[in-house]
Amino acid sequence: MNSKNSDTIYEPEEDSYLLATQVKKYSKGNVLDMGTGSGIQGNTAKENRNVTSVTYADINPATKNIIKDVTITDLFKKIKGKFDTIIFNPPYLPDDSLDDEKLITTGGKNGYEIIERFLKDAKNHLTEDNKNSMILMVFSSLTDKKKVDDIIKDLGYQKFLLAKQNLFMERLYVYMIKPKISENIIKGHRGIVEIKEVKLKEKNMKIAIKKPLNEYYDGNSEAKFLKILNAQNIGPKLITYDANKNHLSMEYIEGERIIEYLSNPENSREDIIDIIIKILKQLHTMDKLRINKLELTNPYKHIIIRKIDHEPVMIDFERCIYTEKPKNITQFIQFLCSEKISHTLKEKSVNIDKKKLLALAREYKKGYDERCFEEISRLF
Repeated sequence: MNSKNSDTIYEPEEDSYLLATQVKKYSKGNVLDMGTGSGIQGNTAKENRNVTSVTYADINPATKNIIKDVTITDLFKKIKGKFDTIIFNPPYLPDDSLDDEKLITTGGKNGYEIIERFLKDAKNHLTEDNKNSMILMVFSSLTDKKKVDDIIKDLGYQKFLLAKQNLFMERLYVYMIKPKISENIIKGHRGIVEIKEVKLKEKNMKIAIKKPLNEYYDGNSEAKFLKILNAQNIGPKLITYDANKNHLSMEYIEGERIIEYLSNPENSREDIIDIIIKILKQLHTMDKLRINKLELTNPYKHIIIRKIDHEPVMIDFERCIYTEKPKNITQFIQFLCSEKISHTLKEKSVNIDKKKLLALAREYKKGYDERCFEEISRLF
């Protein structure tokens, strides 16, 4: 922001109200109102029940006359912590020698310099591993929209146009701006997985580091189940579990997801039958251990056929539970008998007697015995 002091507070104008409409709609969690001015954005954020706290910040000491708890700071210099939502109505006009209130209006020689400084530092203050963290920002066509768009892209953000408004000599834009998700980052409902290449036992290998995305992810539970299942050659190899960070490191499985494998014309009927039987054997082992994986009626993201050896590997054991009535085999059979999958299998000449298979699944669930399991396997 401009370093020149001003006794004037930026009173709400069209840009303020346009931004506030989106702030009321989208703000959530811990909110930072950067360049707060009159406080309209932060006060509007407080009206959203998804907002838990609001921090006010401005470079202009005069703001304290309105917002008593405002932090007087040049952008992020005195800001600590991370935020789910950062709101910014920046000074965005190009330098004008006739303007005597540059602190609250001028964004630099070209109008976009303060926006660029803000965006460079903002990433360090957005909540980590939170796919919902965002910046809500308004600016003008007088700022040079193309340049602003280029800055956003070059700094590794993605933008979403939420609103625009035509005025007499300019157009206003409100953007939602989020960090781009790296190709090496995979986000789920509870956890986020980062893929890294490391050296283990003198060998280079890819590992998957799973971190909590929210309070619902229990890495300790997943690590315990992985350790048990690894002893049965099930699941990716567990490497370490960091209890302090709730981070799980494991072998990264590279290959085709189950549905892609079944529909791949390069995979023969024999290949597919072999894979199905191997998956059934793993699920039978889990049933005997009384470990229920869940999610197997739609295992698209949960079974990968490993590229190097064409072995099926189940992943994501975060929702595993112990139960006297596990449903691993029966859920997977429901998946195989679904219209889409049975049609895919039929195209590969893998014909399933669905009626008999579902009847055997019901019989199998009564005691999980070997005889019934063998009968199921022989149907393929």
